[in-house]
Amino acid sequence: MRVKHPLRAAVNLLFRRSPVEAQLIVTRRCNLSCGYCTEYDKVSGMIPFPVLTQRIDALHRLHVVNVSLLGGEPLMHPQLPEIVAYGDQHAQVSVTTNGFLITEDLVHRLNAAGLANMEVSVDALRADRTGYIQKCLKTLRPKLGILRRLATFDVHVNLVLCEQTRHELGEMIREINDLGFLLSIDLLHTPDGRIGVTGAEYLDLWDHYYAAAQPFSYLERAYGARLLKGERPQWHCRAGARFLYVDEYGLVRFCSAQRGRLGKPVVEYTRRDLREHGQTYKGCEAGCSLLCHYRDSALDNRPLYTIASTLRQALRRRSGRR
Repeated sequence: MRVKHPLRAAVNLLFRRSPVEAQLIVTRRCNLSCGYCTEYDKVSGMIPFPVLTQRIDALHRLHVVNVSLLGGEPLMHPQLPEIVAYGDQHAQVSVTTNGFLITEDLVHRLNAAGLANMEVSVDALRADRTGYIQKCLKTLRPKLGILRRLATFDVHVNLVLCEQTRHELGEMIREINDLGFLLSIDLLHTPDGRIGVTGAEYLDLWDHYYAAAQPFSYLERAYGARLLKGERPQWHCRAGARFLYVDEYGLVRFCSAQRGRLGKPVVEYTRRDLREHGQTYKGCEAGCSLLCHYRDSALDNRPLYTIASTLRQALRRRSGRR
């Protein structure tokens, strides 16, 4: 992930102990209906821009380093570039998208707005006739081409490793490498966030990903391997502190899989709340495969390893760009 303001980020993370990331829902509506996804509907409206600015103001007060705009499909929001520009005033901003709505004009507008990072979900090489997997490289290759040519923000590709995608993983890695993008992998999870795949075949694919791809992060490598072996490692999730999830109602939740918990309005969220939830165990850590939460928690759980790993990754990317 690109860090636009390294000094500001270091001060906020190490001295203010601010959140690494806040995921902010801008709409729950999506133009797709992937079978494994529980975070979309077909009826919700767009959250109004003035409402979103109030929520972003609250995240700025907490010195959140990265505001990640999510859906549904965030590119459906007609004021997305304006939302990015507003968030970019005091944080860096990322977008997670299925990529179908990317256009040259939109990329130019996101460039001008100051977008830092974009994650594009591409789960398979070819279309799945059952509709369980709808984001395939065959369809999205032209969109990735637009991003490669025009985007001034960093882009990486994400896929979900599951029964429907495991047979194509090796070929997918080769294709993404040829396109020049970093790759991240999510392990299929149940609706409550628990690991949904295990076994030697998946473990071999996980190892192959780290050997053959350009991984987005190495922080979760050992943890993901233990999950796929059937282990349930204990760890301390720092959700509510290092990681915030702000739903469509403006309520802070622990994560997308625990949307019934916490529930405090983000506009009322304080540094005291950050300290309190950073110290408490959530009770759902064992078997959790929401790897972004594991990464964001690592700064407190394994600080020296996290800093060293982040620096090594930055050097790898810099070397690769050369």
